[in-house]
Amino acid sequence: MEEKFDAIVVGAGAAGLGAAYRLAKNGLNIVLLERGQRIGAKNVYGGRIYSHIFEKEIPEFRKEAPIERWVKKERLTLMNSDDAVTLELFSDFSPNDSFISILSKFNEWLGKKVEEAGGLVIPGIKVDDLIMEDGTVKGIVAGDEKLYADVVIDAEGINPILARKAGLRDDWKPNQVAVGVKEVIKISEDKINDIFQLNEGEGVANLFLGYPSSYGLGGGFLYTNRDTISLGVVVRVDSAIAKQIPIYDIVEDFRNHPFVARLLKEGSPIEYSAHLVPEEGFNGIPRNLAGNGILLAGDVAGFVLNRGITIRGVDLAFLSGLIAAETVKEAHEAGDFSRTSLKAYEEKLKNSIVLSELETFKRTSTLLGNLRFYETYPQILCEILKEAYTVGESSRKVYPILREKMKGRLSLFTLIRDVISAVRNL
Repeated sequence: MEEKFDAIVVGAGAAGLGAAYRLAKNGLNIVLLERGQRIGAKNVYGGRIYSHIFEKEIPEFRKEAPIERWVKKERLTLMNSDDAVTLELFSDFSPNDSFISILSKFNEWLGKKVEEAGGLVIPGIKVDDLIMEDGTVKGIVAGDEKLYADVVIDAEGINPILARKAGLRDDWKPNQVAVGVKEVIKISEDKINDIFQLNEGEGVANLFLGYPSSYGLGGGFLYTNRDTISLGVVVRVDSAIAKQIPIYDIVEDFRNHPFVARLLKEGSPIEYSAHLVPEEGFNGIPRNLAGNGILLAGDVAGFVLNRGITIRGVDLAFLSGLIAAETVKEAHEAGDFSRTSLKAYEEKLKNSIVLSELETFKRTSTLLGNLRFYETYPQILCEILKEAYTVGESSRKVYPILREKMKGRLSLFTLIRDVISAVRNL
């Protein structure tokens, strides 16, 4: 194939789909290449997506998108091996809604929107290399085929093969990525509503600290789909290595915890998947996001924000794709696809919520690297509350229990310092 495109987009995740959709709407001749046999086949995600960017870009979003449930309950649960303490917020979050979706279905829908806008979408194509001429990207190599374009938008995801070949980023280090493992549990819609006390269309987003990640850096999650539950664990790779955590068993152990087992006792696992996730936030973003004839968008650029209480990736990735597309449109009009021209992408990102949000919470990754939040505090809190609520011949005051449980494990000064740090940075 010797056809030349205005732009080639590599990867049909949220970033690539956003880029392709906006480029096609702008009338450019583009092709979106995806290595999966269908759009969405390679996408693994916990389940919650924030809606505002999609609603702004796609007016018919709420009517058409494959939304499972709208989040109305936020839960944070701290666990030891036997017990759990849960903080719950119930609220109508409109107009800043988040929703639960099965990402493979959601991205498949976005792929159809790209085609409706006039974009060419080709699944089942693995991009092996970049075509480079005099330090400028001129296209891609896929098997024996070569495709040429004025610019390549690299949205290849967590594995930065093309980005490394373009010299835009190094490979990830173990402390920069986490491995996520997920099960999908089949339960009827009515039963989910009964278990979690939900009305039709309402959902729960539950994050867990402590036991689910074997007290390593990471946590568990539970999202209520329409008639399934997404249950999973994410553990930072360096922590998994240091603690010798058996990743292949970790979700089953989580599912069998007494707190979770009660919720899912009438369900049955129907799906298992695993995926790497960028974990370092602002500090994991490469210095250069644009090169001669190439831009980075989505996971390959590190656009994932983990605040501990919320995790954002899909909406930021989609927006980065839209911004990349606008940059390409301007470069197309100017006839200049050099780094000098394309670095306007980096300025646009700085003026958007993509980099502003990541920069606002840039210290959060350091805070979330504090092992006490996963190992010490969940266990101490469960132990304190269990004893405080236990009534026998005599009852104990909370403060003496606190001092007893902290002894040899945590100083009062460290506790105060950690609380202040969490309040400031989360």
